[in-house]
Amino acid sequence: MKDLSILDSVLYSRKERAINLLKKFDYDGWLVISAGNDVNLEYLLGTKPHGTTVAVISRDGLFVLASRLEESMVKKNHVDSVETYYGSKELIAGIMDILSRFKDGKILLNISPPLVSFHASRILYGHADLIQKLGALYGASFHASHKFVLELRSIKTEAELNALKEAVRETVNVIDNIINKIRIGMTEKEVAAEIYKEIYMKGAPSFETIVAFGKNSANPHHETSNKKLRTGEIGYIDMGIKLYSMCADITRAFFTDNVDNKFYDIYSIVREAQDSSIEVIKDGVSANIPDKVARETIQKHGYDPEKVFTHGLGHPIGAEVHDVGPALTFLASSENILKKNMTETIEPAIYISEAGGIRLEDDIIIRKNDTFRLSIAPDEPPKVG
Repeated sequence: MKDLSILDSVLYSRKERAINLLKKFDYDGWLVISAGNDVNLEYLLGTKPHGTTVAVISRDGLFVLASRLEESMVKKNHVDSVETYYGSKELIAGIMDILSRFKDGKILLNISPPLVSFHASRILYGHADLIQKLGALYGASFHASHKFVLELRSIKTEAELNALKEAVRETVNVIDNIINKIRIGMTEKEVAAEIYKEIYMKGAPSFETIVAFGKNSANPHHETSNKKLRTGEIGYIDMGIKLYSMCADITRAFFTDNVDNKFYDIYSIVREAQDSSIEVIKDGVSANIPDKVARETIQKHGYDPEKVFTHGLGHPIGAEVHDVGPALTFLASSENILKKNMTETIEPAIYISEAGGIRLEDDIIIRKNDTFRLSIAPDEPPKVG
């Protein structure tokens, strides 16, 4: 295979990794059935059909059953075979044909308990019941897929890492462009509208963009509003571009004129917390350690992290903005170990209620002995207005 697009490279690499893991775990196939509810389908296909779609990875390849209306969506270069259906009778017949190829086989299905692995439990009850009843006709046995999905998606392929680099680069470019356009009197929604325009020129949103001004910036999950920016306020933008089936997630704080000096100090502390936590991240480190380091840095400067840093240090990113893998949080078990080629956000923050907050978020790749920073927050807060 030569001259592949970036997206094709990502999808071929996922397919190859899934087939290799089927052999490792000694299963005959992984079946994903979704009506827009299971991101694992989008992970395999690089697109998100709305109708009921079945994708099956076997040791021989990737096979898809889709509605005739969405045939063009799922006909990808890495897909070995596409069959279509129209109506429920043809859908059931198509599923029976798929299952007949796995006579007496062991099939992974996304039926894991939600509290064990949400990413492997998104199958609809009706779909799970249908698949298992039809599979019984062919002696197929079905097994929860959480261990398989965890290993498959938490460690990224080289193609995925290259795609993520591009997604982060484009996201940072958009944020820099938008910050240069922000003026006193603009509303949060006006800024968000400019951001979405630029996002859709390049890809799609990784998640709903957040723009927060003034005291709204003390809310880490603020709902973007019609609040106008005023002199003396700080703000932040939290956004990401999904490009080549990989999600970036970046947050940048910015200042207007006449901002209280304490926020310049807070910005510096948050940047120090981010740098110090990244320094301890590498293959083999427990997922709770970097969060602990960030909190110790914040506490060293006189702030109580329990009050001002109200979320974890970071989360895995990939096909989803909150992807499969260990989150960087004090709640993580010491048995949750970071591994080479995992990808994470690093987003320490200090929030001062009714005044404002600063969060700096960048994306990293974990390597054997250190990390690769896909983005680096500015040393000083950018000025707007």
